[in-house]
Amino acid sequence: MMDKILKPVDGLLNHITMYRLVLYYVGALLAGDFALGLFGLAQHDPAQLCFSVALIAAASWSVNRALALAFRVPANAESVWITAGIIALIMPPVAAGDVKGMLGLALASAAGIASKFLFAIYRKHLFNPVALGVVVSAYALDAPATWWVGGTVWLLPIVVAGGLLILRKVQRFEMFAVYALAYLAMTVLTATPDMYGDMLSQTFLSSPMLFAGFAMLTEPMTAPAAKWPSLGFGALVGALSSPAAHIGDFYFTSEVALLLGNVFAWAVNPKYRFKLTLERIEKTAAGCYDYVFRTNRPVSFKPGQYLDWTLHSRRSDDRGNRRTFTIASSPAEKHVRLGVKFYPNPSAYKQSLLNLKPGDVVYGAQLAGEFTLPEGDDKLAFIAGGIGITPFRSMIQHMLDMGERRDVTLFYGNNKPHEIAYVDVFNRAEDELGLRTVYAIADHAHTETNFYKGFIDADLIMREMPDYAERLFYISGPRSMVVKFEKVLAELGIAKHRIKTDFFPGFA
Repeated sequence: MMDKILKPVDGLLNHITMYRLVLYYVGALLAGDFALGLFGLAQHDPAQLCFSVALIAAASWSVNRALALAFRVPANAESVWITAGIIALIMPPVAAGDVKGMLGLALASAAGIASKFLFAIYRKHLFNPVALGVVVSAYALDAPATWWVGGTVWLLPIVVAGGLLILRKVQRFEMFAVYALAYLAMTVLTATPDMYGDMLSQTFLSSPMLFAGFAMLTEPMTAPAAKWPSLGFGALVGALSSPAAHIGDFYFTSEVALLLGNVFAWAVNPKYRFKLTLERIEKTAAGCYDYVFRTNRPVSFKPGQYLDWTLHSRRSDDRGNRRTFTIASSPAEKHVRLGVKFYPNPSAYKQSLLNLKPGDVVYGAQLAGEFTLPEGDDKLAFIAGGIGITPFRSMIQHMLDMGERRDVTLFYGNNKPHEIAYVDVFNRAEDELGLRTVYAIADHAHTETNFYKGFIDADLIMREMPDYAERLFYISGPRSMVVKFEKVLAELGIAKHRIKTDFFPGFA
């Protein structure tokens, strides 16, 4: 039953970036509140909401445009509207004649957007822009956030449903759970038993906890990427966000808690944003190309990790100008490789990639990922579909560079033989390291005798790798493929902790 529900959900999420999903989320909440206002069910007049949204959007866009030009850096267009939308959902809407209220909204918007440029280290911003913006507005103009979206019970279904989609997309359920538990623990432990009912009701029905956790805690640029730091981040922000958290007469708020959490995240996160200058483009298979870049500073990473890649794009589609891709090169290689597959009617982002020429610049940030080789000498099985081969190219090239022999079998599936990439690397690994590659081609019309006809399945795994039960499995490819093989391997008796899947937001 759960598979039937999650399959269409995952299908939808596969074709939308995290930023676009959050933009839809805040848009749905604003639209929902506007509709409620028409029926007198909102806390404020819908005309005030529209005016406030327009003011916030204008201030955010203007400041972002000016600073992007001044600093000569690309900026994710979607993030501007996300920042504006969240500010509109947590700052009280104002009327056109309310000068103080208008200044508060404008200052929160301007400060939030400006923080992305001014409070940045190696062009990677430090603070959640919404949190910083509303804190500045609160202390400079005594115009604080009210988090009204958390107190509108009629919007709760959208808050929860959309928030769960975000968690599913970015795979941050554990971080959110720790955050919520820390928030509840701090709240309950400082209360008497007779207050528990009211406190729990207030927490879920009229507090910032859910929306702040879904929309702001998960902001990828200001949260830790690795598992354990992200859990520590969630616990810290959750505990300090509780209305019971205080030092003397100073009581923390959700936005202050997020800013302190951002400092923690900065301390444990990679600090750099890389300037990547294109040197050449290499065709690796039909429709597949490697973009080979030189960098302004060494990129220290583990084989299998990924970067956020931001392009200078004059126009962007509904998926924005930022994507997350695995680094296809080995850490020992001189250049950084981005492996991409192009399909008919490519997105605006990929059209921009197609137009790149040697000398053009791309920016990389948010180095992360735990889809990396184990420390021990486990027997390994790699399963790749299509362009999901890129992390394995990085791992196998690293083994070649280090002269590291491992017991590895690679299953590599494609639709047609000419879609196979990196054959030279895998052939060399077979000759020098004993690595074995099993190619599976879905198109039965091919005449290659050394390729399996059909899809990778349980029968092929058992036949080609009799010791499969002893291996640690790595799966990389489209989300639907990854989910399919998790189920196949479970049916083969492979324990969940023996399966590693390649995941990052915005697989493209």
